[in-house]
Amino acid sequence: MMNKIAVVCDDDQTLTQIMQFVLSKQGFDVRTAENGNEALELMKFSKPGLLLLDLEMPERDGFSVLREIASGPDRPYTIILSSHESQDIHDQAVALGAREVWVKPFNAAELMTKISGLFEQGRAAI
Repeated sequence: MMNKIAVVCDDDQTLTQIMQFVLSKQGFDVRTAENGNEALELMKFSKPGLLLLDLEMPERDGFSVLREIASGPDRPYTIILSSHESQDIHDQAVALGAREVWVKPFNAAELMTKISGLFEQGRAAI
C-alpha cells in the first residue's frame, strides 16, 4: 500500500493551508513546515511519500532540502511549488531529485488530479 503521508513545505501560510485542506480531502495525512529545517525534521519521523516544496524560504531553502534528501533511502516523490519561471532553476531542482516543478500560481485541481494518479498507479514511491 502506498504511503499517503505528505509534507507541505512553504513559507506562504495561505498556500500551505490550501494544500493541507485539498490533500486531506484526498486521504493524505498532511504535515506542514514553514522552512527547510522544519521539513527535514518532519521527514525524519514521518517518512512521507509526497513532498511539496517551495524553493525560497527562510532559514533553509528548497535546494538545500533537495540536497539533504538526495541520498536518502526513503526519498519522497517531490514536487516543487515555485514562483520561479526560469528553466535553469527548474532544471537545477530536477537535477537535485525533484520529480516535477509547478509554477505559482497553479491550478490546485490539476495538481491534485496529477498527485491522485501517481498514488493510484503506485508511482509515488521512488
